[in-house]
Amino acid sequence: MKALSVFTIFMMGMVTIDSAVADDFNKGGRTTMQFTKIGLGARQVGMGESNITINGNAGNLFWNPAGLGRIDKASSSFTYVRWIGDMNYLAASVAMRVMQNNIVGLSLTSLSYGDIPEAVVSASGTSDARTGNSFSGSDLLVGGTLAREFTDRLTVAVTAKHLREELFDYVGTVTAFDIGSIYSTGFKGIRIGMSAQNFGTSSVSFLEESDREDGYDIPLMYRVGFSGNVMGESNAFITASDSHLLTVAFTAVNSNDYGERYNLGLEYWYNQMIAARVGYRSNYSEGNLAMGFGFMGPIGSSAWAIDYAFVFYENLNTPHRLTISTNF
Repeated sequence: MKALSVFTIFMMGMVTIDSAVADDFNKGGRTTMQFTKIGLGARQVGMGESNITINGNAGNLFWNPAGLGRIDKASSSFTYVRWIGDMNYLAASVAMRVMQNNIVGLSLTSLSYGDIPEAVVSASGTSDARTGNSFSGSDLLVGGTLAREFTDRLTVAVTAKHLREELFDYVGTVTAFDIGSIYSTGFKGIRIGMSAQNFGTSSVSFLEESDREDGYDIPLMYRVGFSGNVMGESNAFITASDSHLLTVAFTAVNSNDYGERYNLGLEYWYNQMIAARVGYRSNYSEGNLAMGFGFMGPIGSSAWAIDYAFVFYENLNTPHRLTISTNF
């Protein structure tokens, strides 16, 4: 409890400071490494990115590193995202329990921009300035996570990661850190989660000479959220048969490059085999409504899950996400 209190005070203090600074200027368009803000994991995205209290799976570390808590022996997760502009985003994570109360994890993500037609500034004023050549770009994240279960209710974790962004001949790199915690109250399935992502050790520079002498920051995001069981066999607000479990989740997000955002989501499980999800993200110009579904079951001595999610976009192509995960 003492560790949770200290972490809570720290997180709330950082959010308050960042919110106060936000009142003085427009935070939009001030950061690079934007790929770190793309949601990974179809289960979380299908709930509108509202649940940072999910634990027991390796894929959770992309939202809250403390999500590695409650892993029995080992876990793995693989996600494919068909992102806007026909870009492909791949993510993989593995985690393993070492000693009694510690879990270690490794994560890797890669975003490919595909082929981009090259164009030049034309002095003649022609409308088509394409040269016939093309170039590409990519983003990369490699990370390592250490999570510790201080009690059967409290997990605290930290992730160290290397970020790399490349476009044409320009490359930027930076080291960043995530910290997070999940606390289970034991009442009606209510869990509280907090995470701070992308604490950078320095700014990012792409050019030797630039009007941005201090370089560019990376997206620093604070998340505070909770989840609880609305309906279930036990430890829920509404008692039902063991075939039904309905969970509600809420997360508030504060970042250094946008205003506050609030995400709300629902997840329904039938017989712990079939899941349906819906979520809503506020203060987004696109992609407010999300939906998804999933299937889970045993194969041999391991438990496997397949999850799918999509987010509705009005003016852009709808992104699709597919996640396959397993626990041993």
